[in-house]
Amino acid sequence: MIDIFKTSLIVVVAIFYSAQAFAACSDPAAPGVDWSGCKLERANLQSVDLSGADLSKARLKNANLKHAILIGADLERANLSGAILTKADLSGANMEDANLRGANISGGNLKKAVLVGANLQGAFLIGANLQGADMEDANLQMSRSQGAKLKSANMEDTKMDNADFSGADLSGASIDGASTFNTAFSNATWTNGRRCPSGAKGSCNK
Repeated sequence: MIDIFKTSLIVVVAIFYSAQAFAACSDPAAPGVDWSGCKLERANLQSVDLSGADLSKARLKNANLKHAILIGADLERANLSGAILTKADLSGANMEDANLRGANISGGNLKKAVLVGANLQGAFLIGANLQGADMEDANLQMSRSQGAKLKSANMEDTKMDNADFSGADLSGASIDGASTFNTAFSNATWTNGRRCPSGAKGSCNK
């Protein structure tokens, strides 16, 4: 009898937690929603407000998040490869170890966002605001960051090879240990505030 009771209790608890997990992923988009681990590939989330939402480990590959509001959202280890995030507000968002390979974040606001260890290989960050962002150990290889605002950003140990930072503002940014092989810095503002010459590659020197 006791064994039957224990088995029944385990089944009830399992159903309860399964229902909770399902309910979270089926909840409508809203500030603070818990979509952690949810499958949202190719979802149309254009202009939605997901401020403070839990999207950690969410699968958002090729999702449309254009103009979305993700202020302070948790996107740690989320898969956003190929996602459209143009002009999205990701200020203060946590994107540590997130996969943003090939994502388009042009014109986005990532001020003070956490991108430690994030994969931004081939991503588009044209004109994006990354002021004060923590990008330590991030992969920015072959990314397009022309005109990006990276003032006071932490870019230590980042991989920036073959990326384009032409016209970007890197004043006050820390790039200690960063790899910059064949990286374009044409007309960029260097970490010390100096203007890089036209055609500069690999460093601020032509």
